[in-house]
Amino acid sequence: MRRAMLFCLALPALAQSGEELLARVDRLRHPWPAFTVELEVKDPATAQRWKVSARENGDARLDGLSDKEQGRSVLMLGDQMWLLVPGSKRALRVTPQQRLLGPAAGGDVARTRFLQDYTVAAKSEEDLDGRPCWRLELAARTPGLSARRVLLWVAREPVVPLKAEFHLASGKVARTATFGPPVQALGQPVLSRMELVEPSGARVELSFSGWARGGVPASRFQLP
Repeated sequence: MRRAMLFCLALPALAQSGEELLARVDRLRHPWPAFTVELEVKDPATAQRWKVSARENGDARLDGLSDKEQGRSVLMLGDQMWLLVPGSKRALRVTPQQRLLGPAAGGDVARTRFLQDYTVAAKSEEDLDGRPCWRLELAARTPGLSARRVLLWVAREPVVPLKAEFHLASGKVARTATFGPPVQALGQPVLSRMELVEPSGARVELSFSGWARGGVPASRFQLP
């Protein structure tokens, strides 16, 4: 009985560790090991619609749904990204920083996993717009990530992400992300939307809908 009580008392501390906070944030964007979701990427001038398919190993595929993007696909296999365009028999290798629309890069749209890509360098308490938060300072695990440092504000109650600043190796802010409130999909809290803003003022909104548990055939992740 005493051991069970000690375990229960330890749960809040574990839940508040930096790594656990990152895992909770990631689950809003990746609620199941394999899933599909429809994504609208919109700036003040235009909009794109994509279907995102994610695999258990972290690979992701984007298939264009809107008229201009119809037939286009993006494959993110490990740390590499490929563009498939209609009429071409070969995939074109691009970087995860390749822009889809405004500040939204292919890597942002296909996959963003804080716990996989970053380590927690520091954790502190700080209010954001009057809301009690944890402020996490994240350091990139690999040199291939364009954002070498990220500042992430996570609300304490409920535990949801509010804002993230992505910094380049020079220390400059590359872009800022703000997160919309979670919604329910198949009994699981998921991300509803996020907005990306660059220092220049360019901004784009990503809206998520039509979440479905389970992936697509493995053949959809093979290069032509």
